[in-house]
Amino acid sequence: MLRPVLRVILITGTAAAFLITYIGILDPQPASRKPMSDRDLRQIVAGMALTSPPRPRPGSVEAQRAHIGRRLFFDTRLSANQQVACSTCHQPDKSFTDGLPVAKGMGLTARNAPTIINTFKSPWFFWDGRADSLEAQAIGPLENAEEHGLDRASLAAILRQNYGTELLAYFPARPATARPETRQDLQTGNLDAYVLATTGPYRRLTEILKFAANVGIQPSQAIGQILAPQPAGGSRIDDDLTVARAALALAAWEKLQVANQSTFDRFVNGVINTQEKNLEQLSAETGFGPDALAGLRIFTGKGNCILCHRGPTLSDHEFHNIGLGDTPRQEQLEIKAWVADVAGRAKGLDEVLSSPWNCRSPAWRQLDNAREAQVRADMPACQEMIFLDPGNLENTGAFKTPTLRNVALTAPYFHDGRAATLDDVINHYDRLGEPAVVGHREESLRPLSLTDTEKKQLKAFLESLTSPVEDLSQTTH
Repeated sequence: MLRPVLRVILITGTAAAFLITYIGILDPQPASRKPMSDRDLRQIVAGMALTSPPRPRPGSVEAQRAHIGRRLFFDTRLSANQQVACSTCHQPDKSFTDGLPVAKGMGLTARNAPTIINTFKSPWFFWDGRADSLEAQAIGPLENAEEHGLDRASLAAILRQNYGTELLAYFPARPATARPETRQDLQTGNLDAYVLATTGPYRRLTEILKFAANVGIQPSQAIGQILAPQPAGGSRIDDDLTVARAALALAAWEKLQVANQSTFDRFVNGVINTQEKNLEQLSAETGFGPDALAGLRIFTGKGNCILCHRGPTLSDHEFHNIGLGDTPRQEQLEIKAWVADVAGRAKGLDEVLSSPWNCRSPAWRQLDNAREAQVRADMPACQEMIFLDPGNLENTGAFKTPTLRNVALTAPYFHDGRAATLDDVINHYDRLGEPAVVGHREESLRPLSLTDTEKKQLKAFLESLTSPVEDLSQTTH
């Protein structure tokens, strides 16, 4: 009886091993790293088409809201020293970035200024995703000491003095409602995984243990205190509504800053509309070029960049640990600042779940009409928040996948601006030479081992994503 059973097991195991090897699971160069067929590549490229949002009708409420938002964006009065505007860090001539490693407002921040182009497609904002809407994102810098440097009351007073009548006219409010808590108090017990498993350099681990011992708490509680959002000070409901109105106006304009007219976009349109021509013909006719096409094949094949940089904005809008080590700037930080700096999505998750400006904020409900309020509640980020797990170890050291559109214009790169050029970025993924400072680098990332020619071709593809930015609000008033 035993012998037939063993024979069945042996045959089944051999067949399974053959099939697994055949479909590539055990292949040292899996299918995703091999060049795609032109048929598959066409399907991928078609999914990268970026359609612009509707242009507001001239004279409409939407057009007037965007007009207010544009003025707010360039207004330096919205800062404590009256010298910092949103455009200070998001400059139109730099594709709405500032060219600095980390942004500088009232003080020096810890993050590279991301572009605002095509943000109408994004579900999460900031490098750690601590805002779930463009409106919520707009408020953060205004009330950040290192950026605009205003508190809620001061910001609301400036807005009422300079924009009060317009904001009231174009963002009417419903009757005031109570402000329920958006979430229970943060439970820090599930953060202990961050203490021992993800603290990186040994000296940082000892600093955490020393910090915890000095205040008489467990290391997990110490990490929880560092990562937990600071409790917001009290604010008046009318101040909240004034600031919310301004955030809606800013977002209304920012959503209309679109870049989708690159040579790559011409190639995409050719792929979608001209089935009878092969990719080489379309590449030549659209100005995409042979190097860019070869780079696209690397991007979707050997480089496996498409795993995270996909879709219309060439971003999955998710958070990944790409294996970045410590920097001289980080090494100089004291332990509390260091943990907050490297935690990434682990900290952003706690902040967005506890934010008074997340999608469940009563301020949005009072200012949105019933249809828009439902749209906000149905946003992917709002739906996803139900399932977010602050205790997930994979969040540690993970930062948002940036868009690659206009990437040639938005140097320097990565969340802290450590990569000065596109060549530096390509070389990072080519070598992956250092361990992640916290957490662990994603398993999908492997050294690419590109030739010099392949690096040149990949760079040519990235440069082909450069597009003029169109302000869809320009003809609306």
